[in-house]
Amino acid sequence: MAATQLHLFEVATKTYHQTVSFPSRAVDIGDVTFLDGQKEPVHRWFRLTPSYSPALVRFLIEHLDCNRTTLILDPFLGKGTTLIETKRHGLPAVGIELNPLLKLAAEYALTWEVNGAELEAFVRSQLARIRAAIAQHHQKSLEEVVASYGLRLPAIHNVFRWWRPEVLKDLLLVRREVFSIEEVAYRQLFWLALAACALDCANVHRNHPTITFDDDHTRQIDVLRDFEAKIRRMTDDLCDLALSSADFGQTSVILGNSVHLADYVSQVDRVITSPPYPNRFSYVHTTRPQLFFMEIFNAAHQSADLDCQAIGGTWGRATSELYAAHLEPEAAIASILQPLSLELRQRSQLMHNYAIKYFNMLYAHIESLRKVVRRPFRGAYVVGNSRLSGVEVHTDVLLARMFEQCGFKVDEILILRKRGGRKKLFETAVCISL
Repeated sequence: MAATQLHLFEVATKTYHQTVSFPSRAVDIGDVTFLDGQKEPVHRWFRLTPSYSPALVRFLIEHLDCNRTTLILDPFLGKGTTLIETKRHGLPAVGIELNPLLKLAAEYALTWEVNGAELEAFVRSQLARIRAAIAQHHQKSLEEVVASYGLRLPAIHNVFRWWRPEVLKDLLLVRREVFSIEEVAYRQLFWLALAACALDCANVHRNHPTITFDDDHTRQIDVLRDFEAKIRRMTDDLCDLALSSADFGQTSVILGNSVHLADYVSQVDRVITSPPYPNRFSYVHTTRPQLFFMEIFNAAHQSADLDCQAIGGTWGRATSELYAAHLEPEAAIASILQPLSLELRQRSQLMHNYAIKYFNMLYAHIESLRKVVRRPFRGAYVVGNSRLSGVEVHTDVLLARMFEQCGFKVDEILILRKRGGRKKLFETAVCISL
């Protein structure tokens, strides 16, 4: 951090130290947001703004004393930042992700076992095919191209608000070529580039952390240029990895729900993760265009179903169900959540239900974690505090108390950064052991 920024961070943390009841300290490891990852090999292949930085994962790997004998779990994998770093460091790890688009993005971002020279030759030939396909249909309309090849438009509501017809035509032609690639590793890499391209070429603003429509924009969208840049960047990174002669760690990515960990894993030694924050952000909503464009989803109810299952899910039907619900804290954590519950209920029943559902599900996750850890266990949960209807939600403190309720020891809370201009909002890492 710059000197002035560091001073403000240190001043802001004094308030934190005065209010938190657990051991805490500020650590300066630079930017812990997704931005730094956009500058690093592999991490830059797929953008997910709520993800954390590779530098933070590297710090936690060392802080938690991870080594080749400790199995690391990331139960909220997102786009795979944790597993990319563990693989680079030769460490065994497993990731669990509920969102099928993110699960595939993380899995395919770990496709490193390719021959660099052969990959470069394949990329040249495949890009030539894609350029020829787009040039061949340059004068044709989207409707003509769809009819010619029997292509399917993404089954998302108001599809032409997401993509202009001429842009969608080129995207569909690229998708047709990518989906026809026979060699699995190459298809996965091209799939990942296309998934990223589908959102970058949409009519949206990519805010932090969400996305909004960018109606009537004047941006010049060039699908071919964007896709070529992405696949060439991936090729460059993979050639560099091949030259590194690194002993990569074994990784696996599982599509699953983190409140049922015993269904997927056993005997884990470390956790490095960042669960959703209680800030009404929806991972499903921000990946909807990709979920439908990549033909993972083909019906509207699938995205609604997914958000209802997600910790902190709050889009569409998930919100409608929260309006109608009468939720109470789970008995085991009722005393922990009671002050928050009472304050929120007076302000907003919807926000009360949202927060209670969030922490009830997070507690279910902690209970499931207790069943699969192997002693001596250590973990770090990166979380952000929030404000709901004017009520401060101290996620880290509540999470720490729930860990204690399940028999874990809270070693310390690391203060990573002050968030925005609000004095009481921080991003922290709750460090635990057993």
